Amino acid sequence: MQKIQISDHFKISTILMFALPSIGMQLVDNTYQVADGYFISNYVGSSAFAAENLIFPPLAVVAGIGPMFGTGAAALISKTMGEGDDEKAGRLLSLTIVALTFAGILISILFSIFLPLITKIVGVSEELAPMCMEYARILIVCMPFLILNGAFHALLITANRPELGFMVSVINAVINIILDFVLVGFLGYRLRGAALATGLAWICSAMIPLVFFFNKKNQLHFRGISWYGKELWKICYNGSSEMMNVISHAVVAILFNLQLLKFAGETGVDAYAVNAYVSGVFIAIYYGIGMSINPAVGYHFGQKDLNEVRNIRKNGILLMSYIGTVTMILCFLFARPIAGFFVGYSDELVKMSVEALRIISLGYMFCGINIFCSSFFTGMGDGGKSLALASIRSLGIPFLGVIILPVLFGRIGIWLVSPIAEIIVLVIAIMFFVQYSRKKIL
Repeated sequence: MQKIQISDHFKISTILMFALPSIGMQLVDNTYQVADGYFISNYVGSSAFAAENLIFPPLAVVAGIGPMFGTGAAALISKTMGEGDDEKAGRLLSLTIVALTFAGILISILFSIFLPLITKIVGVSEELAPMCMEYARILIVCMPFLILNGAFHALLITANRPELGFMVSVINAVINIILDFVLVGFLGYRLRGAALATGLAWICSAMIPLVFFFNKKNQLHFRGISWYGKELWKICYNGSSEMMNVISHAVVAILFNLQLLKFAGETGVDAYAVNAYVSGVFIAIYYGIGMSINPAVGYHFGQKDLNEVRNIRKNGILLMSYIGTVTMILCFLFARPIAGFFVGYSDELVKMSVEALRIISLGYMFCGINIFCSSFFTGMGDGGKSLALASIRSLGIPFLGVIILPVLFGRIGIWLVSPIAEIIVLVIAIMFFVQYSRKKIL
């Protein structure tokens, strides 16, 4: 079968086939926290499980800088390649990775200094604080490699090598799961072992893309460093929606945990964690497709082929609609066995997890469309609209909802936040496309 390129014509089936490596990459990437959660919950205990899920969202906040640089650079680099300037594309790639490396090191240092304060902000109790610190300190050291991985995913798609990104993700997951089994399940290193497993997997998986981009035989490769201040700002601005997605999910997770501690105790935090793992699997599919179409849209927009840009928009939304409906049905039907896999040792936890999964799954039907629309606007170079959708979907509405709805509906109100947010954002995305039509942009 002929290899699909970002310059091709995209039917629904083409989008899906082109996105398969990225979907696989996102799904496999999601396994490291799922693996940690499984081994911690079943081999260390529910308190350690709660500790991990209280401290991981702040770590995810700083990791958001990787997708920001990666997706922003992918859109600009693919547009530059579409204009025929491979030399500048390679120099933009070099600048992106160097800037991201320095940023990652600085963030790790700052996070290490302020870790005790961060644990207090997220509501960690004195009992759980030592476990949170033990888990986080190891991951902080490895954080620059996680940040680089977040950027490499989108950049490998731009280089027409999404299958390499998938292979890297598989290596990441295999290393993580094996080390989790050995360090946590066999040697009994508890949270320290889970953190070591994850951190070492991050380091190993960051090395392969670096080697690839140093190879001058590839069309997109490192070509020396030139200062493009305006372009670097555009990369950050255009990719800010992807960073906002990561940061918002982390911030909202912190707020959810604080509210759940208030309304349901540690049991509520564990139930929310189960939902987060499951949502991560389905949302990984949506992000895989969104990540794939981003450089394709940028390339065709750079060539001024607006008919193909419209075609990608139409077929992408249709594909997301089909997948969203299927994922919603699967999650609703299989909520009980899913909950049992993570917390089957507690009937109370299973019951609450099933309740959360079935209510939150109602939003999956619209979630994929919204993620696609945000990625589409990034590919168009319209970082403002992409950021607006990401901010409203991931932070604005959930922030207000998680404060107001539990007061009105109790614990159920917390689960209702996500479906309500997805519906509102879909309406806003439609309004943005109507605006594009009126201005005759598309």
